[in-house]
Amino acid sequence: MTNKSLFAVIALLISVSVCTAQGQSIASQIIAREKASFEAWQKKDKAFFVDYLADDATFLGPRSPYMQMDPRVNFLPKFEQYVDMFKIIDFQMHNPQVQVYGNTAVLTYYEEVMADMGGKTMSYTGKVSAVYVKQGNSWRVVHAHESLNPGAQ
Repeated sequence: MTNKSLFAVIALLISVSVCTAQGQSIASQIIAREKASFEAWQKKDKAFFVDYLADDATFLGPRSPYMQMDPRVNFLPKFEQYVDMFKIIDFQMHNPQVQVYGNTAVLTYYEEVMADMGGKTMSYTGKVSAVYVKQGNSWRVVHAHESLNPGAQ
């Protein structure tokens, strides 16, 4: 192997290593941001959600047959009502996976939730996927989907 070939191989390995490290860093940021959303919900921190959700975010929830859209119009004005109606007692994220595509990342994970819904304690497990985009300095959710596992109330 010539010195030129050796340098090319070393440069490739360094490039792959840097990309992998950047991808792991982004994955850590996305997972931390998702966990922070549950903490913000528990703290009734509306300001967090103003930055967390893209203006055109959509959500497919397990209890509604419709896609929720336009969070600035349909979610944020009613935020206090929602957090009072659905109080998260405990949240666990299992096996989070992040796939990064430039300024877009897809997060998938299994959830375990205990919540108080209108005075009734409920526990359930489910599957979640969330699509994040980098807008400015923030990773923001543009779409999320939550599906409850069989047996959930």
